[in-house]
Amino acid sequence: MNKKAQATAFIIAGIVIVSMIFTGVYFREQIFNSLTKDTLAEQPTISQIEKVKSFTKDCLQESLDDGTYEIGLKGGHLTIPAGDFPPTAYNPMTNSLNIFGSEGLSIPYWSFLTPNNLEKTQIPSKQEMETELSNFVESEVVSCLNDYTLFKSEGYNIEFTAPKVAIEIGNEAVIADVEMTLNINYKESSQTFSKFKTISNVPLGKLYARSLELFEYEARTGFVENFTIETMVVYDEIPFSGVDFECTPRTWLKSQVVQDLKSILALNIPTLKIEGTDFVIKDRKDEQLIHEVFKKNEKDLTVSLMSSPSWPLMVDVIGTDSEILRGKPFTSENEAARFLLPLFCLNDYHFVYDLKFPVLATLTEDDYVFQFPFVAVVDNNQAKKNKFLVPQFEEEQQICERKDTTLKVTALGVAADGSTVALDGADISLQCVFTECEAGITRREGNTYSLTTQFPQCLGGKMTASKNGYHPSSFEVDTNQEGLVNIPLEAYYELPVEIIVDDEGTLRTPYGTESILFQFENEDQEFFTTYYYPSTEKLKLIAGNYHITATLMVETDGGFNFPEREIEICSEVPKRGIGGIVGLTETKCTQQTIDPMELEAVVAGGGSTTWNADRRVLATSNKITLYTYRGKTPNTFEELNNVYTSQGQFSKNMRNPTFE
Repeated sequence: MNKKAQATAFIIAGIVIVSMIFTGVYFREQIFNSLTKDTLAEQPTISQIEKVKSFTKDCLQESLDDGTYEIGLKGGHLTIPAGDFPPTAYNPMTNSLNIFGSEGLSIPYWSFLTPNNLEKTQIPSKQEMETELSNFVESEVVSCLNDYTLFKSEGYNIEFTAPKVAIEIGNEAVIADVEMTLNINYKESSQTFSKFKTISNVPLGKLYARSLELFEYEARTGFVENFTIETMVVYDEIPFSGVDFECTPRTWLKSQVVQDLKSILALNIPTLKIEGTDFVIKDRKDEQLIHEVFKKNEKDLTVSLMSSPSWPLMVDVIGTDSEILRGKPFTSENEAARFLLPLFCLNDYHFVYDLKFPVLATLTEDDYVFQFPFVAVVDNNQAKKNKFLVPQFEEEQQICERKDTTLKVTALGVAADGSTVALDGADISLQCVFTECEAGITRREGNTYSLTTQFPQCLGGKMTASKNGYHPSSFEVDTNQEGLVNIPLEAYYELPVEIIVDDEGTLRTPYGTESILFQFENEDQEFFTTYYYPSTEKLKLIAGNYHITATLMVETDGGFNFPEREIEICSEVPKRGIGGIVGLTETKCTQQTIDPMELEAVVAGGGSTTWNADRRVLATSNKITLYTYRGKTPNTFEELNNVYTSQGQFSKNMRNPTFE
């Protein structure tokens, strides 16, 4: 897909959103005007009451249509789930994809990785979509009706209750059943209505179900990531793997590689196609780009995958800690190389990448759009395949219905002294393969709190307990025989935070130009949290061993400008002649031009450390103090490069958190 086509797709989506807003205002006026274009005296009274009813139904239809289109554009969400970490210059990816920029359409990712590579999903269930649509329609209907002001100005006396909306999402239509008592009085006539029903003929259910299939296929096979790796090998702009015969090893700038890779992904990702859908193959060689995802043909369905150069791309080249990427000359450690190197210049290129980048999947049928983004992940040059829990669209989940094994489950809260107590009101669920079965809530059973109920038989299932104030915990179980399951839950501890910067030996509070991100990864449990300065929020932790990473960035009003310049890059290469045979090397240098760079903020400090958070200390402390190290503010490209290579030194000077 060329850039012009991508821009067109974005513009169309933007027009849809804006037009929905203006249509709502215009449509309400048109409804009333069409109903009252004749004078009231010329209409029978009962007909005028029917006009109020018709106005009400039209508002319901408008609200339902707006909701179904918006929920399709936002991947089954109408509101953005709360995120655990903010976007920053060093971590631009949050839990949603901003399609058009800072003020554009945001769509929650169906899957993404936290800054410390913990897997997260935000796939809405059918029931959650129905609930969100119900709330949306209830709110929009009230706004559209506008207290029937237009009718009241004409002499109507109208009273109505707040609408209660029940939504049912089907394959080809969305049905709204509305309970709202509407009393209409006009002159000598009155009438009461209590129930309304409206239908939006859009294939929301069908496209949602196909989206689940597509997402599950991608999570299982990693076909987008595998295609990305194959594409990187083809393009010379991306250093990947190979051998050349240049006497001086080639070099690349990481920042330029990132920009080139963004353009390459935007050009190639849209070429992937889904078997059985509506598309055209221009070249038989492109048949290898077709993937069998759906169980049956969907000839009326168009599926497209998209990447954009304006979206974030996080690149880490394993084993390199600078802006410059370079190949390595062959060594003369083996006999064959020892005799060949004096005659030929051989350079080996093998770069190992970690990548994270957004991909937007768009499904279209009969002008209705359902789209969802996910984060594609390449880990050490391998597609990261995940077994995410994918909701089931069907009304009945067969696995969950086959309950024939009785288990007693107890959720145990871990106290500050390490003792445990059975918890009341803990939610218990069982995940078997891709299906999650809600089991119930712990309650009083004899002299303890537990849940005794039947579960479906499952080998290697994951039993999860969760309760407010505690970190959810999971336990692997086989439910093919009766027994007891005890699941310990660590309590959350929330503490006010003080930040101290170690400025090359001087301890101080942060400057207004400094922003700091702390990342806490619990090495004992699947718990990860962040703390971002400036912030007044409390830090929420559980007990255990942590790996803490801090990144300190500095910004100025004018930003940081690094002019174009040439730098000398030197490498050790085997000597020609007899010297190369015996393993001698010499230094070869080349000049590399670095394009000018403008940065809003630069990294000027940070570090990492390991730390144990003791339960007793967490429970009895009033404040936690976090430390980070501050180095010199980089003003040249060399100094900027040195900041990245100095992270190890920063870590040596980084202090562990303290308590008061």
